Amino acid sequence: MAKHQDFLMRRGLFVGLNLCVFVSAYLLAIRPVVSLLSDQADRLAQARAALSNYRTIAARDAAVRSKAARAGDAASSSAFLQGASDGGINADLQARLKTVADQAGARVQSVRALEPGTDRDTRYLGAHLELTGSIAAIYTTLQTIEGREPYLFVDTATLRMPATPPGAVPTQEPSIEAQFDIYGPLRNHAVGR
Repeated sequence: MAKHQDFLMRRGLFVGLNLCVFVSAYLLAIRPVVSLLSDQADRLAQARAALSNYRTIAARDAAVRSKAARAGDAASSSAFLQGASDGGINADLQARLKTVADQAGARVQSVRALEPGTDRDTRYLGAHLELTGSIAAIYTTLQTIEGREPYLFVDTATLRMPATPPGAVPTQEPSIEAQFDIYGPLRNHAVGR
C-alpha cells in the first residue's frame, strides 16, 4: 500500500506540476497574446471609424471647394466699394448717395468725404450726407442706402424737425432735416494693402 500511496503522490505531484506549468504558460504567453489581439481589434475598429469619417469629408470636397470659390468671388463682387484710389471711390460713393436721395424725393443739402476708418482689419470709406425731405423720402433714402450693394452702413444719424411758426397750420407733411455718416467696406479691405 505504501507503493500505491507513493504512486498516487507522484501522480498528484505530476498533475500539480503540469497544472502549474500550464497556468504559468497561459499567464506568461497566451494571455498577453490574446490581450494584444483584442487591443488590435479595438484599434482596427477605431481605424475603420476614422476612415469612414475621412471618406465623408472627402465626399464633401467638391461642395467645400465650391463654397470657398464663392467666398473668394464675394471679396471681388459689387458688395464692396471698388475703385483705383480712395479719392475715386469716395467720389463715386458721394455721387451714389446723392442719386439715391434724389430718387427718393429728398433734397441733398451737402455731401462730403469722411476720414477713412479701420475696424478688425477691414478698411472703410465714408461720407457725411445732409438732406431734407418728408419722412417718407428720408425713410426711403435710408432703406435704399442700407438695402443694396455695395454694402453701406449708417454709423451716425441725426434727425431734426424744424420748428413751425406759432399759430401756423401745417398743410402738408412736415419736412425733416437729416444728417447721416455712411460707411462702406473697401473691396481690397485688408489693412496695409
